[in-house]
Amino acid sequence: MKLWASASVLGLSVAYFATACSVEAPDDNTYMGGGTPSTGGGGSSAGSSTPTTAGVAGTPATGGTPGTGGVPGTAGMAGTPAAGGMTGGSAGAGTGGGGGGGGGKVPCPANVTGHCSEATYPAYPGYTLNLVEDFPEAIDLDKDPIWTWSDGSPADGQTGFRKEQITFADGHMILTAEQPAGCMPKTTNAGCIPGRPSYGEALSPNKQAQVSPMGVWSGELRSKYNNYRYGHYEVKYSAPIANPGQENTDTMSGDFLSTMFIFRTPKNVKWNEIDIELEPNHHDKVAGNMVNATGATGYPGGNALPFVADAPAGYNISQEHVYAFDWTPTKVEWFLDGKSIHSTTGSASDPIPSLSAKIMMNLWVFSGNAFGEGSNNKFPFHATYDYFRFYKLDSETMYPCAAPPGCLAADDKTTSAQNNPSEVNYGM
Repeated sequence: MKLWASASVLGLSVAYFATACSVEAPDDNTYMGGGTPSTGGGGSSAGSSTPTTAGVAGTPATGGTPGTGGVPGTAGMAGTPAAGGMTGGSAGAGTGGGGGGGGGKVPCPANVTGHCSEATYPAYPGYTLNLVEDFPEAIDLDKDPIWTWSDGSPADGQTGFRKEQITFADGHMILTAEQPAGCMPKTTNAGCIPGRPSYGEALSPNKQAQVSPMGVWSGELRSKYNNYRYGHYEVKYSAPIANPGQENTDTMSGDFLSTMFIFRTPKNVKWNEIDIELEPNHHDKVAGNMVNATGATGYPGGNALPFVADAPAGYNISQEHVYAFDWTPTKVEWFLDGKSIHSTTGSASDPIPSLSAKIMMNLWVFSGNAFGEGSNNKFPFHATYDYFRFYKLDSETMYPCAAPPGCLAADDKTTSAQNNPSEVNYGM
């Protein structure tokens, strides 16, 4: 994996608008802790493609009060003002205050799948809301029609993925990296996590692959099928603090990737990938990548377009922020808190991906110095996700199809596309 960007329709940057009112409703999810919901600051109105007035800053959230047997809820942070949109340029979007909440599950809006905690959601011109995951309750990852878990172990790093590392609490998903008892993490150490068969890493035409011994357990949430393509992909989350007290450095803050991305399986037929990656060696920047390769089994660097984008002063990957990318047939463009930070129209060796893929979120751990210094990792540590949303590009006519896997093309559901041993193989 390695970084990506979102695309806008007709090559123009997307203007962000809120649904039904000029101020975005506060997030209804509690950020850990068993307190009663705290009041989030209100978001500011979005900028348009013509000059607008800057949005109003969100007000600070108050801390939750203790519930029975609970702990106080964490206070939300004040929102920052939105910048007005620039004529012909990228539109500004306000960042609302991140209040606590713990909103319960409610029916999703019409024609929206997933698990919702709000009645309405922001709208983006040219895109239609299709999938919402607010994590209002624990997801049964063996039975859910959309989401599942990976049993993979990426060849790079020291990570073994398993279901137990994916947990849910107070309107959030938590991915936890931890080392087995008595284990000194190494890339290959049979005394830690022995090598094993994996569906999540299978290469065509096989159902499984044999993965190497690993040193750290972690988790990867993924959609079950190669059933998502052009659209607006948005996630609100925070990267781990792997070395407490050193999260504001690039040299001491650990070695991991904290992600949201699209990825097509099996990768060795057509490696299509678009990433958002939070990296501890770039604690104050946002990284991303786009990959379009054929026949690769390892990271195809010659067919990748990685980037590292500057972020506003005071930004840190361990804070909760909203990240997004727009993927269209001609462009990918990335956003941080509603503002464009990078875009690409591809290259001769790395054109815009055109095949359907799975949505993935994972915490990938390293022991060397790939994205920091692995010897500084202090286990356990956690990546925390508030929500995920997918808006389908209005001109998309194929994906997501309504009744997978039966509705999918044969290439989308090969015997190598299974994710874990709990699934019934749905391949051809």
